[in-house]
Amino acid sequence: MADSLETPSFGIMDTMEMGIGNQELLSDLMSPETSTGDPDKVQPIVKEVEEPKQEPPKKEPKVKEVAGDEGEKKSTGEQIIASFLGSDEDDEEEEEPVAKAPVEEPEEEEVSQFAALSKDLFKLGVFTNDEDEEEVVINSPEEFLERFNAEKKKGAIEVVNNFIGQFGEDYQQAFDAIFVKGVNPREYFGTYNNIVNLAELDLSVEDNQIAVIKRALDEQGFEPEDINTEIERLKNYGDLESVAAKHHKVLVKKDTIRLRQLEENAQRELQQRAAVRNQYIQNVNAVLQDKLKAKEFDGIPLNPKLVTELQDFLLVDKYKTASGETLTDFDKTILELKRPENHAMKVKIALLLKILEKDPTLSTIQKSGVTKRTDQLFGEVARQVTKSKTNVQPRKSSWFSE
Repeated sequence: MADSLETPSFGIMDTMEMGIGNQELLSDLMSPETSTGDPDKVQPIVKEVEEPKQEPPKKEPKVKEVAGDEGEKKSTGEQIIASFLGSDEDDEEEEEPVAKAPVEEPEEEEVSQFAALSKDLFKLGVFTNDEDEEEVVINSPEEFLERFNAEKKKGAIEVVNNFIGQFGEDYQQAFDAIFVKGVNPREYFGTYNNIVNLAELDLSVEDNQIAVIKRALDEQGFEPEDINTEIERLKNYGDLESVAAKHHKVLVKKDTIRLRQLEENAQRELQQRAAVRNQYIQNVNAVLQDKLKAKEFDGIPLNPKLVTELQDFLLVDKYKTASGETLTDFDKTILELKRPENHAMKVKIALLLKILEKDPTLSTIQKSGVTKRTDQLFGEVARQVTKSKTNVQPRKSSWFSE
């Protein structure tokens, strides 16, 4: 198992917010977003990219011949070279050019290729700012990909809106609620059908009048016995139809408000998911960039190439489940742990997580590694000392040594 959003169930953002040693770490690792998915039904996200059209190479302009006064034709290039190299006696001596002091040009601020490209796309209208959106600055490939996908989504919505608009306002509102704001189709159409059926109810029929009054009084908290008593009273006074008409208007208005609330709640949930996704991306990038400065993460070596691979592994959506949920390589790896052949790896990851609960900085593993290396060095030194002692022969004593 091995670099820019849908709520992530496990990641660096989660560990930063609740601490790596939190007990919820294991449960979040197998959250419903990945644990309920079927790894056999995960499909890669195919992104179609149109190949740029190749323009035919431009032809070099031909040099035209210029006719002189005597009718002789010379090419313009030959005249320029002759006039430059020719030496006439009447020409004055050329003045030596005066050396000018070099002018220091101000250093231009470095602008990333993604920032320059995004500015051009905003100028051309390919990228557009929303009404409440300030100027967008894109500096990384992840930010550019995220913006590019958002613009594709806006463009697709505009195309579909123009297409569906021809069928009427009801179709337009349904599409906007379901596909833009994210309302559950069953909830939307269920509530919408209730509104239509209630609005078109024939109040000249007594049974319909009774049904309207029963629902209105029930929503007001009346007991069933009190509701029946009130209906009988209205019948006796001949006020059943008029009272039903008043309650009917109120009920239609309430159902309309419920439908609007469904849209608002769904849109708010989408915005919260997007905010969590953006925060997750920022936290991952911030952690990786901070640790890259130290070139290690709690004893684990880091380099720019590995950081780029981690960003792709953790942040880029490459797959989707049957339910439409998008997954990164990290999410898919967690999902793949459900397979029997990966259970040994699952145990190993669980072991690391248990160590992280008690030792978030992996200091015990680092200490163990240092101790092991120290023992090896000590053993080598001891062997060298022993070997040197055996090679030295003892000196014999002599009466004449002094």
